[in-house]
Amino acid sequence: MVLLTIHLASEARIGGPVYYRWMYPIERFLGKLKSYVRNRSHLEGSFAEGYVSEECLTFFPLYFAEHVETRHNKLGRNELDENIFNEGLNIFNTNGRALEKKEVKIFNDYTLIKAHQYVLSIVRK
Repeated sequence: MVLLTIHLASEARIGGPVYYRWMYPIERFLGKLKSYVRNRSHLEGSFAEGYVSEECLTFFPLYFAEHVETRHNKLGRNELDENIFNEGLNIFNTNGRALEKKEVKIFNDYTLIKAHQYVLSIVRK
């Protein structure tokens, strides 16, 4: 066990911060390259062909018209177009939509009076 602590300390001294020696991004990139392979008898050509096609699919949509939806201009899952709801003050505008169904609650007069009294009692303090 002593050898392990000495080894780890020397590795930390040699390697520096962990993020410079972390293999996860490299492994993800290699997995992406591996997914490009279509012809296993000619791996290098498949890598190159897949990489070029990916570059083309990333580059060409930048020059499409505005109304064509691509991965560069697609709204997120919970985002809405800001031009749809342009009412009221800007400070109350939010990007997104509700995740659940809207629930409407109607309060009777007694509940409204109680809520009003509660707010006034807090303001006085």
